[in-house]
Amino acid sequence: MQIRPASPLVAALFCVVAAAAAAAPRIATDVSSMRSGPGARWPVIAQIPAGAKVQLDNCGPGWKRDWCQVHFKGKMGFVPANTLAPTSSSVVVAPLVTRDITAVRSGPGNKWKVIANIPPGRKVAASACQQGWTNGWCKVTYEGKSGYVDRGMLKRKGAVFAR
Repeated sequence: MQIRPASPLVAALFCVVAAAAAAAPRIATDVSSMRSGPGARWPVIAQIPAGAKVQLDNCGPGWKRDWCQVHFKGKMGFVPANTLAPTSSSVVVAPLVTRDITAVRSGPGNKWKVIANIPPGRKVAASACQQGWTNGWCKVTYEGKSGYVDRGMLKRKGAVFAR
């Protein structure tokens, strides 16, 4: 039996369909630092808020050590695979709440001045939670005041552990 090569048009159509299948929308399940490469040592190029939609380019078990290549607001970068979920009306990102009385500081670290205290179980808006120079501190807003809190003092409402 002789196999005939596919026409260039059919081959191009196959490539377009395959690329469309690989690129899929996802939702960030937590505040995530998008990095320029697949790993925590790469520079942060953007912050992706919890609940934001991203375009997934490439991801899979073991791929780049469990980092996914995504597009967000015109930038291409990498995020941990465990911070993404399929888009669906059933995906709900629980709000961040304080675990206990939480000090809001003027900078990311215990040496910075306390500018407010947040009671336990109160919802906060986090605009950035990143590693590196902030070393596990999140920039938050609570009742109009912005500052930094230790990431360990926050959890998703209803969750036993923070992600």
